[in-house]
Amino acid sequence: MQFKNPEILYLLILLIIPILVHLFQLQRFTKVPFTNVQFLKKIEQQTRKSARLKKWLILITRMLAFACLIIAFAQPYFSDFPSDKKFNTTIYLDNSFSMQAKGENGELLKSSIQKIIEQNNFENTQLSIITNDKVFLNLDAKNLKKELINLKYTPNSLNLNSVILKLESLKKEGKNILNRHILISDFQNNNINNSNNLTTLNTPIQLLKVKPKSTDNIFIDSLSINSKNTTEIKINVVIKSSINSSENVPVSLFNNSKLFGKATAKFNNSNLTNVEFAIPNTLDFDGKILINDAALEFDNDFFFILSKPEKIAVLSIGKSSDFLAKIYTENEFNFTTTPLQNLNYNAIQNQQLIILNELEEFPNSLITSIKEYYLNGGNLVLIPSEKTVISSYNTLLQTLNFGVLNSLISKEHKITTINYNHPIVNDVFEKRISNFQYPKAAKHFKNSFKNTAPILKFDNNQPFISSISTKKSNFYWIASPLNKEISDFIQSPLVVPIFYNFAKNSSKFSELYYTIAPETTIDVKASLNKDAILKISNETTEFIPLQQVLQNKVTITTENTILRSGLYTIYNKEKPLKTVAFNYNRKESDLSYTDLNTLSSNNKNIQISSSIDELFNEINNQQKINWLFKWFLAFSVLFLLIEILILKYFKI
Repeated sequence: MQFKNPEILYLLILLIIPILVHLFQLQRFTKVPFTNVQFLKKIEQQTRKSARLKKWLILITRMLAFACLIIAFAQPYFSDFPSDKKFNTTIYLDNSFSMQAKGENGELLKSSIQKIIEQNNFENTQLSIITNDKVFLNLDAKNLKKELINLKYTPNSLNLNSVILKLESLKKEGKNILNRHILISDFQNNNINNSNNLTTLNTPIQLLKVKPKSTDNIFIDSLSINSKNTTEIKINVVIKSSINSSENVPVSLFNNSKLFGKATAKFNNSNLTNVEFAIPNTLDFDGKILINDAALEFDNDFFFILSKPEKIAVLSIGKSSDFLAKIYTENEFNFTTTPLQNLNYNAIQNQQLIILNELEEFPNSLITSIKEYYLNGGNLVLIPSEKTVISSYNTLLQTLNFGVLNSLISKEHKITTINYNHPIVNDVFEKRISNFQYPKAAKHFKNSFKNTAPILKFDNNQPFISSISTKKSNFYWIASPLNKEISDFIQSPLVVPIFYNFAKNSSKFSELYYTIAPETTIDVKASLNKDAILKISNETTEFIPLQQVLQNKVTITTENTILRSGLYTIYNKEKPLKTVAFNYNRKESDLSYTDLNTLSSNNKNIQISSSIDELFNEINNQQKINWLFKWFLAFSVLFLLIEILILKYFKI
């Protein structure tokens, strides 16, 4: 039992006064003669015993009455904490996309919100709520209900350490303030990389894990370009399941809201499958992939952009060749040819295809620039010279980790074999040709290259043209010089489609999509004055992002301004410059969860609750104050009544 006004208890000392009054006989007796002494003695003994008992009963009831009255004014109560304690309760409510999963009472977030509103009967408490993207301070019941009902899902998610830091920042200092944290979340594994802040926390914290009925979730994970040629682009859609599945999932492809194609994703008792779509590369394609899965909504669609390629920048360094200028015409290509001594090294990084055309050797400066260009996604064609310095070529080839040239073979061979499966030629021929006018080469270089794919072969099965490809770059090797004295390949019908496709397969598409993040940087090709302002908009929103105007482009930065997946257009005034696609991060799609016992084992301040009802009932019971002063007032009145009854009816 505790007292709100304990200093009043000092008045209990005054109870000594009635004790003193009853202990000392202050009455004076008078003598009265009486003849029957024996009878008087008997009456006196009986009277003295009754009087003494009555006096003690009156003393006890009076003292109890006064004691109860004094205690009542001291305001006694039962509680786990002193009555002047102020509780500062901060609740973290997870509103990430994984909380869309269905529990026993519907979506986890919505059912949690409903329970908090129903249980909002905190006494003597300052209540604040934080989410992954918002903070609500010092809420009363009305504002709490309003803010929670309007709470939306967010693509932002916080790891456990970040949550603890935010909660701790809202702590209040004071002698009579008790801080307490509550975490309501599904506690996904991907948000609990480590829990250092949790294990060292001194503030009482209660963890409530809300659980979905099922952890099955099928979602679109990513999208990439699988292959491309002069007529079409094949995109690969990666679809995952949180568990091994045998389902067949319909997949739809839309272009600007119009259905373009359908396919079926077959898992075959696995958790990953791929679906491929072919798209003509002559279209501006505003794409959306769509599946239908009931577990989570946010990961059922996936947006992307395929824009018609601009003119392809082709640079030929070395010998001037008329056949290249005839292939790379102005309507499709920005073709430049330059001798090595006049080369502008600053232009190298802006090219999509570079042809090293019969250079005898490579200076170190060129090797350095070519390496940087290739590693950044550039494409190379290497045509050797009859006077090739093999050691210089090998320096370049080994720098790029391709292998080495061995020697020059001075023996004529015909070019007889076409690899029809190679992307460079797989769409060139309507049917396979078994007999054609074979071009020939009087000399060719033998090599020891790694991971090559032949395009054309000599009659001795050695490659005449071959390629080495990475995810970002392509390298094409031609084994023989192409001057007329050594080879007649440039007079062959094969030269045009092969060199044309070298360039076409080098065309770069803008980013297929961006992932929504706190900050995203987008480059827009445009020549604008410094006062120009770009804006981003779609059907539901419009905003002006941070932007930096450079020489030939504008770099714009989105800082927590794009919160919904979809297609957005970048405008200069009313002129559209570029369309970009944004998708939600897929880490929330993995419905695997942490065992809370592993988090609470190292900190005695951590408690685990099994339900919101249990959590808030426990909090309310801890904060509840059971006042007792009414009982003590009642007892005081009761003892006074008993005293009156004793005085009135107790006869001596």
